[in-house]
Amino acid sequence: MIEDQIVRPLVIFLLLFLAPDGRAEIRVLDDLGGEIRLANPARRIVSLAPHLTEIMFYLGIGDKVVGTVRFSDYPEQARDIPRVGDAFAVSVEAIVGLNPDLVVAWSSGGTNDAMNKIVSLGIPVYFSEPKTLADVAKSAARIARLAGRDESGRDADRKFLARLEKLKQYRNDGDRPRVFFQISTRDLYTINNDHLIGQAISLCGGDNIFGLSKIPVPRVSNESVLVAAPEVIVFSKGLNEDNNWKQRWLKFKSIPAVAEGRLFEISADLITRPGFRMLAGIEQMCSIINAVGIDSASNIRGEVQQ
Repeated sequence: MIEDQIVRPLVIFLLLFLAPDGRAEIRVLDDLGGEIRLANPARRIVSLAPHLTEIMFYLGIGDKVVGTVRFSDYPEQARDIPRVGDAFAVSVEAIVGLNPDLVVAWSSGGTNDAMNKIVSLGIPVYFSEPKTLADVAKSAARIARLAGRDESGRDADRKFLARLEKLKQYRNDGDRPRVFFQISTRDLYTINNDHLIGQAISLCGGDNIFGLSKIPVPRVSNESVLVAAPEVIVFSKGLNEDNNWKQRWLKFKSIPAVAEGRLFEISADLITRPGFRMLAGIEQMCSIINAVGIDSASNIRGEVQQ
């Protein structure tokens, strides 16, 4: 009787969780809560966002990526991967033709209709949509698991979180400089506090002037920026992209950031792509904000002493 109590649950486990070849089935939840099941580690992966392709290479599974999208340009090897579209529109036929056993998609992109078709064809799709900075690494670790690289994913997660914690230690806990982050050099788009970049500003000790917006990426006006009077303006800048806005802001001398010459640029590849390189962009952000905080504190002390 005791023997049956031990053996029966074991048999049920084997039937439910082992693949036909005897291996344990890989099961993970993606960032939207959907369950992905693979009988074997993924060997042919299609990555549908540049930052996801970067993550694959960081995890050591770049050689498994058989298809990706436009602007997947890092590392250099990613440039040679066949394209199936861009982050907002992809070809279902091209994806199916690559015979993938896993598709990794960015849910905020415009590929959801195409992904529904892919799912209906029985191809597993992992939707990536990290809600917090810490989630960037945790989501990547789950992708690593689907590719049979559990340890690589856990190691990357640990290192990412450790660097985030280190950045908090260098934060200036005095006055929080008012920050305007311009996410586009064509129009006045910014971010709120829930956006990953907004979280980075808060982590670095800055006060996002549009942080309370209900829209993650709101379009704002010159007048609203003037009223908010940011003490620092940060632009995200693409490679070979002219930043005309930097010159436009120079005429608004009433803005403290302009008056004090605190207009800075961070590479869009580093700060807008939610992958492991984003840490380098956050480090630049913290360096800018901390320097402004120190300057502001010094000015206050000087005024008190006079």
